[in-house]
Parts: sequence; C-alpha cells; structure tokens
Amino acid sequence: MKTRHLSNIERTFIVQILLTKSVNGKPPRGQMLAVANKFGVCRKTITDIWNKAKKQMNNGVVINVDSKMKGKKCHAKKVFDEELFKSLDLKDRTTEARIAAKLGVSQSTIAKWVANKVINSHTNSLKPGLTDKNKLAMLLFCLKSLHLEPNIDFAKFNDQSNVIHLDEKWFYLTKINQRYYLVNSESLPERCVQSKAFIPKIMFMCAVARPIYDANDEVIFDGKIGLFPMTVEEPAKRSSKNREKGTMETKPVESVNRQVVKHYLIDVVLPTIKAKWPSTRSKHIIIQQDNARPHIDNKDPDWQKACMIEILTLRGGNGYKIPHMHKSKLAKAGLLPEYLLVDRDIITTAVTHLQNLEAATGVEDLVAALSMTTPRLQ
Repeated sequence: MKTRHLSNIERTFIVQILLTKSVNGKPPRGQMLAVANKFGVCRKTITDIWNKAKKQMNNGVVINVDSKMKGKKCHAKKVFDEELFKSLDLKDRTTEARIAAKLGVSQSTIAKWVANKVINSHTNSLKPGLTDKNKLAMLLFCLKSLHLEPNIDFAKFNDQSNVIHLDEKWFYLTKINQRYYLVNSESLPERCVQSKAFIPKIMFMCAVARPIYDANDEVIFDGKIGLFPMTVEEPAKRSSKNREKGTMETKPVESVNRQVVKHYLIDVVLPTIKAKWPSTRSKHIIIQQDNARPHIDNKDPDWQKACMIEILTLRGGNGYKIPHMHKSKLAKAGLLPEYLLVDRDIITTAVTHLQNLEAATGVEDLVAALSMTTPRLQ
C-alpha cells in the first residue's frame, strides 16, 4: 500500500511519542500500530523510524531521523533579456530553435515566452519597392480623394458611388487535388493534364463598384459589373466565308480553346463568385466611415480608407500593417459606420511635404481649407 511521505518534523514527533510511551526502552504492544494509524502510514514506516532512533541512542549520537529523500530541485526561471534579443540579427529570429540556440536557452523556454506574449510571432509580407516618384503619386492620389471643408478638423473621403474598380484575376483550369463527394455506387472521377507543374491558367478582368441601397436597405445595385476574359486582337491567318485574311479578330490571351474558356467562366468562376461574394463584401471594402476616430470611438479603421490614411502618414510609403475593424461583426450589431474621417494634422503634414517638393498641384482646395484657422474639437 502506498503511504504518504512524512515530513522531518512529523518523524521527530513520532520518536518523541514512542520514547514517552516506552517501558525499559521498548514501546508497549500495539503502540506502533496506533502511531501508524494516527499519521496515516503503515506500521513498517513507524518501525523503521524507531529502529533508526534506537540505533543512534545505543551509539550515543544525537537522534536524527530526517528523511534522506531529496525534494524536487527547482531551477531558477530564465529571465528574458530584451536587449540581448534585440541584438540578434533578423535571420537568427526566424525559428524558435534558432533563437534558443543563440540565447542559450531551451526551445521550450522560447515557446513559453511566445505563449506569454513576451516575444511576438510576426509573419512578414514582401512588399513592392517604391521609388520617390511612386510615393509622390500615391500621396497625391490619397490627398485628391479627400474633401476638407473650412472650419472642420476632420476631412471626409470622396464618395465612390461613381467609381469602378478594375483588377485582373488568374484562374487555374483545375487544381492538383480536388475533393468530391460520391455515393458508393459511383466510380472515381478521372482528371488528366499534360503536366501538373503547368496547369493552364486563364486571366479575367474583374470590374466591381460600390453597391447602392435604397431607404429600406434593399440592394438596388450589387456592384458586380462583370468578369471578362482577357483577349487580344490579331490579324486572321486565313480567309473564311465571313472575313478576309488579315482582318483583325479577337482571341483569348491564353492559348486555350474558346469553348474551354466559356465553360470555365460559366460553370466554375461565376457560380463561385456569386456564392462567395455577396454585395455586402463590396460595401465593406469601399466603406467610408463617418465617426471612426480610433482615439475617440475606440474602433479599428476600415481596410481601404485606413490604408490611405497610413499612406498619408508615411508620405506615400507602404511600410504599414493593414488595420482591420471587424466589419462583419459591426454590421450584424447594426454599428457599421458609413464614413471615415482623416485628422487635419495628418493632412497638413502631407500637404506641407508636397509643398516642400513643389508638387502640390491638384490639391489647391485642401491648401485653401487648411489655411483657414479653426478651433480644435474637444
């Protein structure tokens, strides 16, 4: 039977009880069992303690019945040295194992620091390099998207109801691994391509706009203008009944059969977009906030407009982290705002930078509005 471990104080107290009850150096019959029951241990444990004490008394030494069992040794916790960590090169901070080797600690210690947010895990995205000309163009575009009225300390972004956003999208004709759900009586589908490393792709031009709602919040225009295959005009290589050789004709950019393109567009791309891209997504992307001042309302900025604010702050740069505001949750709660405002100080700094570069052409209305003195909002 497994018994509990007696402390050294309890072991000394047991010897004192037995010595008090002993007659001529021998405990009375049944005393060992009574003491064992009192301390919740077996009789043999009490007997061993007594025999050890009796042997020490016979040898004339001080009685010491302390346990020889060593307690668990607690190692001192590793203290995180922030300066030492910051001195490590970035290439040595890509994995927990490499960090542990450089700091001379265990990998589990690094994992604990990460879990406790002492060290933050960051996935870094590669961004395009911008020249001074690129930064200037981005800064001018963002400023021209603002409308600042005199005597107001926050500017609104211009309404984008009349703006169409264009972007090209690549679609593979198939995927290497595709999941299907079949019944037991069906045979497994066969899909073949000439090379899995070179699956044919089709490029489409996607055009979307801001959706329009009526007074009852019903969708009047969903913003989905269209998805068009990218084509090229080439002279016909041979004559036919309807046209002469050399007549310009439109062909898909990719060397893919027209019927394949049409089938893929109708049967795959459009149903996917219809299912996964509701009109609210377009609204969330192009949303403009009215009262989203993070330092006042404690709300995260919107995706598109907040990026433009970051660009203004960085004077046309793109070294920022994309902020989010959890628009879907706000929409469900009925708290999704309509406009995004930009602080006057951010605009002033950006315009001053342009004036120093003598490149403030096109933002004269902002310069005029900024030149008017207005009291600060409290």
